[in-house]
Amino acid sequence: MKGRPMLFVLRVVLVVGALTYFALMRGGADPVVEARKLTALPSPAAILPAAAAALPTETREKVVRDVLARGLMAELARRAAEPDPSAPSHDTLSEADRAPAWRGIEHR
Repeated sequence: MKGRPMLFVLRVVLVVGALTYFALMRGGADPVVEARKLTALPSPAAILPAAAAALPTETREKVVRDVLARGLMAELARRAAEPDPSAPSHDTLSEADRAPAWRGIEHR
């Protein structure tokens, strides 16, 4: 029973692909050329301005505000994780405290 849903999906894909191929053959088009047209997508840089222009103005402004807010929050979180180099250190140890005690026989 586990393999049946996947087998069903594979059969559907095979049938749809075969029907598409035969429809292209019947229409007189070259299936290879048509398949290349379908797989050749334009770059996102070419699509983005047209997609942004298709959005309503208030939706576009809301999206820009949301993206800028996320970027600002990410930058603030990154800066909060970093120590401030101009802030004084809260370290109370002196250099003598940090040096380990020497153990052993003192050489003369």
